[in-house]
Amino acid sequence: MDNNFKIKIDALVDEINTVTDLIRKIEILNYMEQQSSFMLWQLEEEKRIDDDSRDY
Repeated sequence: MDNNFKIKIDALVDEINTVTDLIRKIEILNYMEQQSSFMLWQLEEEKRIDDDSRDY
């Protein structure tokens, strides 16, 4: 993984850790999980389409 992304992700996690309201922190983390799951699904779909196109 690109080190710049690691730095940005770590900075974001550090920023979330400063949130004191537990409910708000949970909402933020749930949103991040939702977004990352969607991004992963998109990438897997793109890979599947790419793999299918190579079969022909």
